[in-house]
Amino acid sequence: MAARAPRFGTLDLPQPWRAVLPLLALTALALVLELDPPLRGVGLLAAACFAAAAVVRGVRARRELSHIRRAVDHMIVTDPRGGEVSELRQWRAHELVDPAARSALRQELEHTIDRLDPGHLPSSSPLRRAALRPHEDLLQSIADRLGDDRAVAPRGILLVRSLLRDPGSPLYTEESDQALARMLLRVRRALDP
Repeated sequence: MAARAPRFGTLDLPQPWRAVLPLLALTALALVLELDPPLRGVGLLAAACFAAAAVVRGVRARRELSHIRRAVDHMIVTDPRGGEVSELRQWRAHELVDPAARSALRQELEHTIDRLDPGHLPSSSPLRRAALRPHEDLLQSIADRLGDDRAVAPRGILLVRSLLRDPGSPLYTEESDQALARMLLRVRRALDP
């Protein structure tokens, strides 16, 4: 990452790495006990316990952070004007529009567009390749918008992610050609702040 993320002063968000660091330090200290012959075995047992506790604590922190992200994502999608601009919402918006996140999402969309090529053999993917081919230009427009330097709206990023990852997305479910075109246009427009 080129730039440091801004600090969101009053937020007390779970930080998985910070949550496991003390336990990892204790794991290392417990391994030092192995250097003392009378304590051999005790050090390994203690290190294993601390390492297991670190894994549990890290998983819990990641899960909690994921729940927070989903809740804030729901607020961003359902209230596009941002009636309540909280510090939590600003934090999540900053994460969503981060250049690295935009680039990764664009690559994911480009991969989906590449899979529309009739030269590719059919796969087990539920992607509606034939129905999407007429809309390839619109999909490419979304990818290009993600890749340009202009600001994007966090809500638009969430809609693109939903379009690509939600099993109920028109990319994967049977929708009329008009409904598919409307959804793609809606997603494309939502990227503009």
